[in-house]
Amino acid sequence: MSYKTILACLTSEFAARRLLPAACGLAVRFDAHLTGLHTREAFVPYSGIAIAAGEITIGDFSSRVTEEDRKIEKLFKAAADQAGCISEWRSQAARSPDAADKLRESAIRSDLTVALFPDTERERFDQRGFQKDLVANSGRPLLLPDDWGDQPIGTRILAAWKPSREAARALQDGLPFLQTAAFAEVVTIEEHPHTSADISTEGHEIARMLSRHRVTAEVRDIPDGEHSAGLRLLMEAASQQCDLLIMGGYGHSRLHRLIFGDASEHVLQEARIPVLMSS
Repeated sequence: MSYKTILACLTSEFAARRLLPAACGLAVRFDAHLTGLHTREAFVPYSGIAIAAGEITIGDFSSRVTEEDRKIEKLFKAAADQAGCISEWRSQAARSPDAADKLRESAIRSDLTVALFPDTERERFDQRGFQKDLVANSGRPLLLPDDWGDQPIGTRILAAWKPSREAARALQDGLPFLQTAAFAEVVTIEEHPHTSADISTEGHEIARMLSRHRVTAEVRDIPDGEHSAGLRLLMEAASQQCDLLIMGGYGHSRLHRLIFGDASEHVLQEARIPVLMSS
């Protein structure tokens, strides 16, 4: 198993500069086809200003969007040529005020989608939160800190496990990384005392399953404590000097996340290493 189609979400010029070193490196590593996708902002006049949106306003908007698109295309082609990877440039206009639909459509057709962690201060208003949409509706996004550059990804891996569909999907999606890692650790976290007896054997069962995929993984059970599950995962990843966290995302209902918090949200906000999150 390997990644043969990798999608790079080039949502802005900033994202392209920060994401392309890692995306091109992964394409070379897995001998994969790299697609760079930029979703162009849609011009959506709102009630009350539609009448005032004349030719000058629309023309200025179009020029700005075209110039940004040209710059991102140039960055993508230069990075892909330098890396020597097979590449394809795509520029698509958003169909609505929510540009995530185009990203999601392309992500579904890819083996791996690479994007930056959410950043409300830098993301376009019509793309804010698209990472959560990718996790929930497309599968396998690999999310990176914006300062990761071309550092290695997946040489030391922490895989978070609990008996859920999301966690199982994440492990399957992360197998190409796990099969080439120098170190892998399966971590289970006791979230409720009454589950401890079952959780104590879960990690070992999954490690045995991974061994049949040529993955040697250590197992660690983290007891319930004062810190949230998300923080405990990040602390363990830091202590093991991991450069990739694999985990299921958004496995609880919205009400549960509202009352008890959510490991997925914490990781998306606080992680400083790449995270492969599946749902």
